[in-house]
Amino acid sequence: MSDINKYILSNIGNALRRRREELSYSQRDVANMTGLTINSISGIERGKNSSLSNFLLICRALHIQPRHIFEKDIDLTPLYNLPPESKKRIDTTKKLDELVNDTDFFQIPKRVSEVLEKLDSDKRDSNKFSVYLTGYCKEGALEYIKEGNIKKYKKSKKST
Repeated sequence: MSDINKYILSNIGNALRRRREELSYSQRDVANMTGLTINSISGIERGKNSSLSNFLLICRALHIQPRHIFEKDIDLTPLYNLPPESKKRIDTTKKLDELVNDTDFFQIPKRVSEVLEKLDSDKRDSNKFSVYLTGYCKEGALEYIKEGNIKKYKKSKKST
């Protein structure tokens, strides 16, 4: 576990302990109300052994909304960056969403190769794009017509 998460979990545990003490509850009292063990309660108050489920059980026992435990904003910067292929997939998905939903590009039936060209994508991605476009058909945004072995995609009559 990263040091930043240890610090955050320690702060959460301290806040839960303070709330428990405000209510004059013992760890045994909280254990009785949650079904957790005293060791689990103790560990969570020390920033250990935590799960979201146990956190919510304790919040219920202490009559405190979870948002009140988080007094200060938490730095939620991911520990690692997305790999380049994930960034590319996300960017492509956004561009394709815009093309399908916000333009009239698909008013005239289009082959996958035309979509690839429009989005300046690699022709080797044609299988991926066929899957993407089929997904839009399942959602009802597009429909396809088949001419021999070739599918052409166009705006669905339902979405226009």
